[in-house]
Amino acid sequence: MANEQADEKQQFDYQGFVKEMAAQAESVVPVDMNPEQKKYITKMVYNFCNIACEAILNEEHFTKDDAALITQFIGEWTFHKSIDLLRAGIAQQPRDNILHNIASTVYEIAKLAVSKKMSQPEIIRIIEHHVKKTYVDGLTKLREQELISPEDYDRAMGESNIDRMAEEQDIQGMDSEFSTTKILKLASFAMILQKMPHEKVKSILSKIPEREQVHIKNYMENPDLSAGAGDETFKKYLIELKANVPKALQINEDKLQNKFSKIVTNKNAEKINAIMLTEREGVKEYISAIKEKRESNLSPRVSNVIYTYLAEKIK
Repeated sequence: MANEQADEKQQFDYQGFVKEMAAQAESVVPVDMNPEQKKYITKMVYNFCNIACEAILNEEHFTKDDAALITQFIGEWTFHKSIDLLRAGIAQQPRDNILHNIASTVYEIAKLAVSKKMSQPEIIRIIEHHVKKTYVDGLTKLREQELISPEDYDRAMGESNIDRMAEEQDIQGMDSEFSTTKILKLASFAMILQKMPHEKVKSILSKIPEREQVHIKNYMENPDLSAGAGDETFKKYLIELKANVPKALQINEDKLQNKFSKIVTNKNAEKINAIMLTEREGVKEYISAIKEKRESNLSPRVSNVIYTYLAEKIK
């Protein structure tokens, strides 16, 4: 039995296994990570997993499957916590130290748990507990040593990529249709929202199913999102979204008329008359129509531009 296990371990291409893990990690790096951050995450996953897997295989009482399982735990937590620290803006040196401590913790705890023949759900729970403790302890020490600011500390403590991804997995069952067409549509929608005021975006998102909000918000946080706008499929969905923009994005004519009525009042009469003296005929006609409660031939979007202009003028 021992000889069979030794043969299996010798035949196990652990380097190929680790490379495959790193490639998988790279393929699911969140969209808000830039190319350098993506490279960093993939590199850290590869380095820690490669060192750990080789070391475990060199220990007699661990099998090939044990090595693979423990390595996967290390890869998973390195992936998630590197993203948390990057999102929090933690500098590389303290970030590296925390990730090293987390990888070492997972390595030791997982080996102990496997040696005790604990079930996989039990191993997952105990590892998660110790990872969180190591993460918090590391950040607390950095804050006490003034190597990170209180703001960095708070941001890092508030991040949890593993929870965020768990929420995202619920969206539409993540079927193949959602992972292609729908993802592109949500990204296109996010691109439109990026150009809108915060309060407007908040109002629009409140009308969208919560599961889809998660993806839209993630895309909006990506400063390089517009780089994909040259893609033909992306263009198609942008045109489609602009043509079928939801009511929340449309200009409500009744509300616009009410807003105009409020500024075209007796107390603003002198200012309005002064503005009309130098304005183009189209603007004059529109203001007259509002004052006389007549309909205008201008589109709501043009009307909104005139309203914004007048509101600024009479301040």
